[in-house]
Amino acid sequence: MCRITIVVIAACLILLNACASTEQGTYHKTEVEEVVRKKDLPPEVLMVLPKGYEEREFTYKRKLKDGMTSYDVYYEKGGNQFSINYDAEGKVLAEEKRIKLSAIPHNIRVKIEKILSVHYPNYKVLMVEELYKKNEMLLKIFFSHPEAKTGLVEAIFESETGMLREFINIKMKSITTFN
Repeated sequence: MCRITIVVIAACLILLNACASTEQGTYHKTEVEEVVRKKDLPPEVLMVLPKGYEEREFTYKRKLKDGMTSYDVYYEKGGNQFSINYDAEGKVLAEEKRIKLSAIPHNIRVKIEKILSVHYPNYKVLMVEELYKKNEMLLKIFFSHPEAKTGLVEAIFESETGMLREFINIKMKSITTFN
């Protein structure tokens, strides 16, 4: 009888821990985004902007995450949408390319959808990007869910395995921030 009680208590603790760790907003970092104008970018970022584009073809954002400020520059080339993420010194931190959810291999997409459904039932995908960072390609899924801390969440997945890296709550300073 004592062994059964110990097993039941251990199972309850494991279940309780699992439930607490999947609650929206409890363990997600938050990233604050705002649209800025070209004049708001640091001079070091201005010097390394992609060349050969007209000013009106760019959208700029300032992001604050983990106490670090970075800048995103969005542009279109050949019908595809891209963004480059810079630190304040103009160093490229990451590059992104917008893709369709259907472009993700089926087996990986199924894994991603399952993970999102477990954490955020009835989520709605808004945008998908390939994220190139530190010589690896990841997948970035932006989705909305009414129970998310900020209403909008970004999920980062490994592109080869569909394994979840992290959830990030996205707080936007204005509705136009979502590009």
